[in-house]
Amino acid sequence: MAKANTALKAEHMYFCGNSGTGKSSKIKEMMKIVPRVIIFDPDDEYGELSGVVRTTNATELVNALRSHKNKSLKIAYVAEGVKAFEFWANCAFNWQNCVAVAEEIADVTTASKAPPAWGRLIRRGRKYGIQICAVTQRPAEADKTILSNAAVIRTGALGRHADREAIAREMDCKVDEISKLIPLDYIEYRRADLTLERGRLGEKRAKNLRIKTKK
Repeated sequence: MAKANTALKAEHMYFCGNSGTGKSSKIKEMMKIVPRVIIFDPDDEYGELSGVVRTTNATELVNALRSHKNKSLKIAYVAEGVKAFEFWANCAFNWQNCVAVAEEIADVTTASKAPPAWGRLIRRGRKYGIQICAVTQRPAEADKTILSNAAVIRTGALGRHADREAIAREMDCKVDEISKLIPLDYIEYRRADLTLERGRLGEKRAKNLRIKTKK
């Protein structure tokens, strides 16, 4: 493993919202310009994208990553369950210098604790140039480690009050602001400058809701 570089700015991102609200749209746009991507893809959403290699086999995944140690590769691992997710997280951590996309994390994590390999990827991955994009429909049930470590949080409409509360608390906004979202609307929170913006997929600019100030 390469020596850690704490100067790397691989900012983690967190995307949540009901099915059909465009959670993965931003990620798929990013993937067009990012050369190295490894995806945990339980619902097989990415395999048909241009340039993405799809695999359901753990050995194939490892061999592909090894043969592209310092090369461009976009690969989706289509698998389910905590064991497969932890395997994928270990692969992402050892591959380094990539974007690691984790779909539907509420199915493989719990609110109380991140699984070990996933937790290591979150806490230490940035030092090795790994940017995490975590995606979920149910933020209240997913682990809070990635949510608290995300530099950017983007939410679409959320049907469950518990999910709206969990995200509003982390974004320091009113639950009503999330309740008013309709499909394709989103609110994005950036921790670096404490800004909160509202936008709509397909529109070029987001409307500023509030510029936040440090307490």
